Parts: sequence; C-alpha cells; structure tokens
Amino acid sequence: MPEVRAPDGALVNAVVGFLNFIERLLHDRKPSRLYVAFEFGSDWRPQFRVALLPEYKSSRVATSDDPPDEVEPQLLVIAELLRALGISIANATECEAEDVIATLTTKIDGPIEIVSGDRDLYTLVRDPRIRVLFTVKGVTELASVDQAWIHAKYGIPGDKYLDYAILRGDPSDGLPGVRGIGEKTASQLLAKYGSLDAILVAKDLSPTIRAKLNASKDYVTAARTVVGPVLDCAIKVTGDGTIPKAPPEPMHVAALAQRYGVEASVRRVVDALKA
Repeated sequence: MPEVRAPDGALVNAVVGFLNFIERLLHDRKPSRLYVAFEFGSDWRPQFRVALLPEYKSSRVATSDDPPDEVEPQLLVIAELLRALGISIANATECEAEDVIATLTTKIDGPIEIVSGDRDLYTLVRDPRIRVLFTVKGVTELASVDQAWIHAKYGIPGDKYLDYAILRGDPSDGLPGVRGIGEKTASQLLAKYGSLDAILVAKDLSPTIRAKLNASKDYVTAARTVVGPVLDCAIKVTGDGTIPKAPPEPMHVAALAQRYGVEASVRRVVDALKA
C-alpha cells in the first residue's frame, strides 16, 4: 500500500487499510453485531505469561536501536474513529487482544465469527457456534475455519488446536515447544491419542517420545497457561455490538475524517452502515 499521510504529515496507512477492511467486512458478511478488539494501553506481554515463560514474545520487545513504531499511534486514531462511527470496541489492561476476543465469546449468545490473521485464535473454534475467518488476503479472501477445517489442515481433532500449539511451539512467540516434537509428530500424537492429557498418560507411548515429554515437563505445564486464551478478562467495552445505521455524531465523524485525511474511507464505512 502506498504511503498515506494526514494533513499534518502523520502516517495513516493503517487507518485507511483498517477502515477499508471494516467497510468490506460489513458489506460481505453483514454481521448482526460487531466488536473490534484492541490491546492499546494494555500490557501486550502480560506478566502472568512472562512470569511462567520469560522468553514469551521477547523478540518483539523494542530496543533503543529500533525505529519508532509506525502502527501503534494509528491504533489510537482507528479507535477514535470507530467510537465516533458508533462501532463497539473492547480492550483490557492486563490481557492481549486474543484474550479480549476469548472473553467476548463467553458473553455473546448465538453464532460467532472471529475475523483475524492470528492462528492462535483457532483454539477458540467450536462447532457449530464459533469459527474463525482467517485473513488469507485481507478481507478479500477469508478461510472459514471450523473444526473440520482444522482436522483437514493439521490432522488433529478439531477442538484440540491448543494442545497442538503447545506441543509444536512457536519460535516467533518465544514458545519452544516440546524439544524434538515438531508439527508432524504433534499431529500424529494427537491423531492417535486425541488430546495432550491422553498423550501424557498413555501406557503405550514410545520411550523416545516419553523422554522428550519428561524433559519438557516444566514447559508443558507453563504453556497450558501461557498459550491458552484467558476467558475472563476484565474487559472494557464501548457499546453492545449493535451496528448503527448511521454515526451518532455525523459532524464529529466528518471533522475527524478531515483531520486525518481519510474522508473517502470514512465515507465508504458510513455507506456500508446504511446498507
């Protein structure tokens, strides 16, 4: 996406991209309610996770040599625009965005579609109520992830992605996984035994696999909490998810759109609300 700047020179690429995403999502999916989860103003490396696994997401911690984050300031602009448009937002000061989403799933009745490019949210998939619309190519190509999709993709029970994630790990998140057990072995074990708990107590487990699990016992114990989404965050929500037919304060929306130089994108969202 070419560089886009507000009249004051501030970057607004992410703002434009997100507004366009919301417009297309409203048009294509026609949701009955909509929440946007944030983790601004929160500890994106929650201390309860870092205490258990100090390396958790450590590679993402900015240093003095890193250039300024160009996206984070734009998240505040996005939230400001969403509030003005009347679209509900949710966040929690001691939880990550995925925890906010997980908590929302416990408070909402009926079918839920989680739109995200974060595979960690596959842990929340439960047929027939909760599925993930995984952003393969933005909002133009979404993979509809249900338990059958997970089983076909990974060869595991569709509700055991959390167990799979614990076993294989994720170096980008600082999760080492069980040393010596990669994606293929994790998939084979879960296909055979059905769950991590069943693997750990299996009588016919090979001595080699048993030794690997024993060597990583502390990691497995910690990872259950670190990898698993929190379902009871103290979330703060603006609104009840209702999608307005029009912004509650259209003049305020127009002023913000002009201030940030995103009039065209805001106009498309407003038109999508009407539709």
